[in-house]
Amino acid sequence: MPQTDMPVLRDNYLYPMNQPPIAVDTAAWFAWLLQANRFCYRPAASTYRLTLRKEKRRHGFYWYAYLKNDRKLHNAYVGRTPDLTRQRLQQVFSSLMEKVALQREMQRNGST
Repeated sequence: MPQTDMPVLRDNYLYPMNQPPIAVDTAAWFAWLLQANRFCYRPAASTYRLTLRKEKRRHGFYWYAYLKNDRKLHNAYVGRTPDLTRQRLQQVFSSLMEKVALQREMQRNGST
């Protein structure tokens, strides 16, 4: 079940809870990312959505994207906070959609 209190990024604007929208790739966007730990990315013309989470790893904090499809959770490394640009988010979304397509093809061929 999706979380309803998660900020949503769509149409190149982030919509944080109880705050005005923030344009992607601006100073305000990167400032918001420094204090945030998760948000949802809904690309235009897609029914899929990514959940992005900032996770602590050995040498600092890194962002990861997650996409659930047919009970399978796909994930991809996004990068550090300065790497979270509109272009990078689109690249990660495309990469995860390729994983979903591969999973579907494997299911059609009888593999798991």
